[in-house]
Amino acid sequence: MSCTIYSTLNKYCKTSDASEIDLAVSTEIFHSYRDINFTDWAKVITNSHRFLCLDYLSSLEDAHDEGLELRYAVFRSGDDVIGAAAFQITHFTTSEDAYQNVFLRALNKLASVIRGKHVHNILICGNAIATGEHGFNFNVALSDQQISHLIAGAMRIIAKQEKENGKKICAMVIKDFYPASAGVADQLSKAGFKKFQVDHNMVMPILKEWTTFNHYLEGMNTKFRTKAKAALNKSKILETKFETAESVKKLIPQLTELYENVHNKADFRLGKLNLDTLPLLLQHLPGHFFVQTYWFENKPVGFMSAMVCGPMMEAHVIGIDYDLNRDYAIYQRMLYDYVDLAILNKCERIVFGRTAAEIKSTIGAFPVDLTCCFLHQQRISNALLSRILNYVKPSEYPQRQPYKAEVLQQLQTDELQKSIS
Repeated sequence: MSCTIYSTLNKYCKTSDASEIDLAVSTEIFHSYRDINFTDWAKVITNSHRFLCLDYLSSLEDAHDEGLELRYAVFRSGDDVIGAAAFQITHFTTSEDAYQNVFLRALNKLASVIRGKHVHNILICGNAIATGEHGFNFNVALSDQQISHLIAGAMRIIAKQEKENGKKICAMVIKDFYPASAGVADQLSKAGFKKFQVDHNMVMPILKEWTTFNHYLEGMNTKFRTKAKAALNKSKILETKFETAESVKKLIPQLTELYENVHNKADFRLGKLNLDTLPLLLQHLPGHFFVQTYWFENKPVGFMSAMVCGPMMEAHVIGIDYDLNRDYAIYQRMLYDYVDLAILNKCERIVFGRTAAEIKSTIGAFPVDLTCCFLHQQRISNALLSRILNYVKPSEYPQRQPYKAEVLQQLQTDELQKSIS
C-alpha cells in the first residue's frame, strides 16, 4: 500500500476563545485511490460531497495518465477518521491577454524571467476543473486554525514527497472558499499563503414550486421570458441526446474538440479534463451524472455534463461549436437545459461555475464570492506574485434580474432560511 503516515500534535491550535485543544492527529498520504480504505473515506465523505467521493476521484485518476495526478490524505485522531482531503498536481497556464493592465503585464514578464515561461507542477487542494469547495471535509468540529494547519501540513508533506521523487512543486493553491469558510482562508494567510478573490461562482436557487420547466419560465418577468423563448426557438433545430457510457466513448474525439474550444478561451487554466473521464463517470454514477449532446445535421455541435451532489446540481464541463453558437443559441440552450434537469432531479440549487457570469445571471443565477489561497515555494517569486495577486479582482459585469418581484422575494427568503438552518 502506497501510504505514508505523519503524526502531528496540534498543541498550538486554539479555538476561537483561545483555549488550547490537545488533539493528536496522524496524517496518512496516499498516491492512489486503490490504496485507501473505502470504508474509512466514506465516514467523512458523503454524496453531498460528490467531487470528493472515491467513485468520482477514481474516474479522474483512471482517465488521466499524464497532466493530472491525484493525491489523498486521511486524518485520524487515534483510531477514528476525522477528515479527508483530495489534492491534484497539474499545470497552470495563462493566455496572452490574461493581464489587461500594463503594470500586471510587466510584473508577469518579470515573474516569467524568474520562474521560467510557465509555473509547472501546481499542487491544488480542491478540484482544478470544477468550481467550489471540493478539497476537504471533517466530521468533527475543528477550529479554522486547526483545519488550516492540517491542510497546509498535508500539502507540505506531499510537496516534500514529490521533490524526493524528482518532481518539484512550484506552488500550492487551496481553492475555492465560500464566505462561510473565510476563517480558514484567513488562517492560511497567517501561515504564509496569499489570499485573493477570484471571479464569483454563479449559483441559481430552485424553488420547490417549480416542478416543471414551464413553472420556472412563468416566474420570469416579461422581458427575460421573451428572451428565453427566443433562444429556445432558435435552438429548436438542434437534436439533443442523453448519452450512455458506451455511446459517449465513441464520441470522445468530437467532444474533445468541442471542449477545447471552450477551454482555450479561458484566461486562467489550472487543469484540463481528459474526456475519457466522462464514460467512467456515467458508469460509476448512474442517475447522478449526465452527458447531453447537441446535434446539427448529424454532427455533434455541443455537449454539457452535470452531476447531482445531494441537493445541488453542479455544471461540469461543456463543449461548443462557436461558429454555430450565435445562429442556434447552443450555449443558452444548454443553460436552460441545466435548469430543466435540476428541476426534474428536485435539486435546490445549480452551481454554474465562474465563467460567463452575465449570461448566467440572465437565467437567474446569483454571484457568490470565492477566495483562493496561493503559496509559491520560492520566496522571491512568492513576493513578486503577491504583488500581482493584489491586483487580481473579480470581473465586473452587469448583474441581470430576470424574475418577477414576488418570485425574487421568495427566492431571497428561501436562501436566507437555508443559510440560517
